Amino acid sequence: MCLPLGTVFQQLQQQIQARGLTGRVGLLSISFDPAHDTADSLSAYRDRMRMDPRVWRLVTLSSAPDRRELLDAFGIMVIPAPLGEFEHNAALHLVTNAGLLFRILDYDDVDLALATALAASP
Repeated sequence: MCLPLGTVFQQLQQQIQARGLTGRVGLLSISFDPAHDTADSLSAYRDRMRMDPRVWRLVTLSSAPDRRELLDAFGIMVIPAPLGEFEHNAALHLVTNAGLLFRILDYDDVDLALATALAASP
């Protein structure tokens, strides 16, 4: 799992909780490395990031075609790195409740991401 994005998600989770937005804005981390992101390692990541499941969920796609379809749909490039990890373009992908991608923002613009998500939520 990506620690830089995880740190950004921690900040977003804190803002969502502090502003009483639980249930209105959610976070989703998606693993694209099922060989290394085992149930145990994902559980450890959840604990390390202090994920509140009411705000932030973590999923993995076991089907390679499903992973490829998701990565392509969201414009995510994934390249294997020398030590068995992956390099990828990091961004915040804002998705409607219907699952439609409507905006991609720099991952370090937490305030804009939250404001944009709120403006799009009912």
